[in-house]
Amino acid sequence: MTTLDKVQLLEQRIIKAAVLIRNQEKKIGEMQDEIDVLSTHNEELQKYTETFSTDSKLIEESINNALTQLDSIDGLDDIDITGMLSGDLDEADKFTSGAAIGIDEVSLDDLI
Repeated sequence: MTTLDKVQLLEQRIIKAAVLIRNQEKKIGEMQDEIDVLSTHNEELQKYTETFSTDSKLIEESINNALTQLDSIDGLDDIDITGMLSGDLDEADKFTSGAAIGIDEVSLDDLI
């Protein structure tokens, strides 16, 4: 192999290396764009979890306050509601079992 052949081979390898380097730089740029998008999404999810956690605590406090208010009512636990609700429970059972009236059985007069 002559010196000229060696120089031409070296030139071809340098061109290939330059092309590969440009391709890698392009891939790195694309990956950086993906990282930026994922970082933004991650920040949004972190804010959501913080908001969710705060909301959950507020809901828990509200439920506890409501239960405390209900506990302050004397005799509330002594009221038997099963007799009062039996008709409502029967209607709910009919509704969930499909035994309730059909849409063609309802008149506009019933709705007014």
